[in-house]
Amino acid sequence: MKTRWFFLGAFALGLVALGLGYCYASGRLEFLTLDNHAKIDLNGAPVQGQFLEGHRHTTALVTISEAGKEQTYQLFFEGDTDRTGDMGSVSDCGTWVAPRLPLLLETRNYPPCKHFLRSGTRRWSLFDKGDSMEFLLPDQSKVRIHR
Repeated sequence: MKTRWFFLGAFALGLVALGLGYCYASGRLEFLTLDNHAKIDLNGAPVQGQFLEGHRHTTALVTISEAGKEQTYQLFFEGDTDRTGDMGSVSDCGTWVAPRLPLLLETRNYPPCKHFLRSGTRRWSLFDKGDSMEFLLPDQSKVRIHR
């Protein structure tokens, strides 16, 4: 009886793994992993936060924790850098904050930050600064991520 449940469980786990593998290979699923070495500055001062980067290097999430409030931004990498250093765009995630996990699955509808980009909000540029990247918030605060 125990052997039967073991095989049923292994079969179900295999189906889930196969489904996740298919979704990843088709581009419908992305894995974002925590970069423990990334440092985040706000206006030149180090702040607490986390940086989750996608394995395909097309998207990332940065969460800034300051003075009891957290804010998450989604970074979209365009694959090239123009002569001004513009390498992509940034979307504000609104009230949604990325969970503090070492691994996060990204789909078409999750994280919900993507909806802000689709809704026609102003594009915030993401700039390549050599060993770091930076963007300006609407209040002109500068966020820099050192990797």
